[in-house]
Amino acid sequence: MFLAIDAGNTHTTFGIFKDDKIKFTFRISTKALHDKEVLSDFLNTTFQSLNIDFSEINNVGISSVVPSVDNILEEIIEQLFNKKSFFITPNINLPFKLLVDNPSEVGADRICNVVAGYKKYGGPLIIVDFGTATVYDVISKEGNFIGGVIAPGIQTSAKALFQAAEKLPEVELKFPEKVIGTNTVSNMQSGIMFGALDAFEGMVKRISNELNDDVKIILTGGFSKLIASKSSLNTFLEFELVLEGIKILTDICDSK
Repeated sequence: MFLAIDAGNTHTTFGIFKDDKIKFTFRISTKALHDKEVLSDFLNTTFQSLNIDFSEINNVGISSVVPSVDNILEEIIEQLFNKKSFFITPNINLPFKLLVDNPSEVGADRICNVVAGYKKYGGPLIIVDFGTATVYDVISKEGNFIGGVIAPGIQTSAKALFQAAEKLPEVELKFPEKVIGTNTVSNMQSGIMFGALDAFEGMVKRISNELNDDVKIILTGGFSKLIASKSSLNTFLEFELVLEGIKILTDICDSK
């Protein structure tokens, strides 16, 4: 079995692979990772509930965009699994090129999305990850990462609105029945959700025009299903791309 760990800004997701397929996923708040005891207890409890022994894990790969938790993850993995963690970075042996100004700045999650997305769909390709930030990764026909876009995430933008405007309440982040709201809550839901939808579709159109090519569009991350349900674009939903990319890249580097 293989354990993939995706440490994101808000949540850290764990995936257990068997025979190259994800069998289980589970997650914890990334803030909780700063407490070694909490992380250790969480993994012990989860593995017991899944009836999996730590010794069944043959290898561990990690994608992290939160440097402050890297050492903690590494220590706990070595302590519980007696394994060295393999960290995804721009400096490992990648099967594609990072055709950007500063390759060392490319996040591990984006690298994983690129390799997994291209393996499944080929290129050219746009992968949109609706997380803490809304991130657009652009992959060429040849499978190289050629750049992208980073925008505030849906929830991040909504929180900024709640905090900045004293009279506006926090609202459930869902699409209202109509664009024209008739009360404060539906006004806000319309602005946040339809605004995010139009921003997504507009950005994809701009990227496609710049590429001058037809592209496939993959959506991933927390709000991907909701956006896909209202989008006029032909999209593919892939919820475990980063985990799959971690597995692919760890296998590639192990074979070298």
